[in-house]
Amino acid sequence: MEEGVKLEGMPIEKMLPEEVENVIDGLSKREELSPRNAFIDRKSGEIVPEVQGKKIHRSLTLNKVMAAEPGDRVSLKLVEIEPEITANLLRSINQPIGYYHTYLGPGNGGRVNNIKVATRALNNVLVAPGEIFSFNQTTGARTMERGYQLAPIMVGDQVVPGLGGGICQVSSTLYNAVMDADLEIIERSPHSLPVNYVPRGRDATVSDFIDFKFRNNSDQYILIKTSNEGYRVNVSIFSN
Repeated sequence: MEEGVKLEGMPIEKMLPEEVENVIDGLSKREELSPRNAFIDRKSGEIVPEVQGKKIHRSLTLNKVMAAEPGDRVSLKLVEIEPEITANLLRSINQPIGYYHTYLGPGNGGRVNNIKVATRALNNVLVAPGEIFSFNQTTGARTMERGYQLAPIMVGDQVVPGLGGGICQVSSTLYNAVMDADLEIIERSPHSLPVNYVPRGRDATVSDFIDFKFRNNSDQYILIKTSNEGYRVNVSIFSN
């Protein structure tokens, strides 16, 4: 190594290549940055832009150092890393491919509350090509801490109070929207008793042990949009 050579201001003269590599590794903690995907704020619906990542190209940096002239000031060779999901990609997911709604009805009882909690949990969910969507995983545990209340649920051929009662209307509405979008159903179970919010055979029950799952079998990202406007459970699916 030539005399007076510095890497990012650090003296490295007389160092062996492996010693320079150790310096580069130390600088990586300060200089490298993981990329961050753009995402949709679940509450506001606003798109939060992506952040580019950067990584040290170690071999090119080492080559620059080893070829430096006496007194040279060498800078790191950085490579930009593009996030997989950009704001432009999210803005392009605006083509409706599936829709369904069911009637919620007026009121603010436990059942209506639970439907609204589950509906909000599905809003602005992005599903990648080939990804399997899970209703239970996306909406989370039905607990009081998450805002769920007691309401009627079906257990076998009986209707009894249960935490989160009513959310099957949300999963059933989603199921019909997924069918309309011609996506692949992976897991779906009917109720043990008839329901009045979808036609017979078009329901999808969920519980702690039963899930509704589908696969995004397209080659594009899809976006799920939900709302409870107009006393309804509205589910729209968009693609680009």
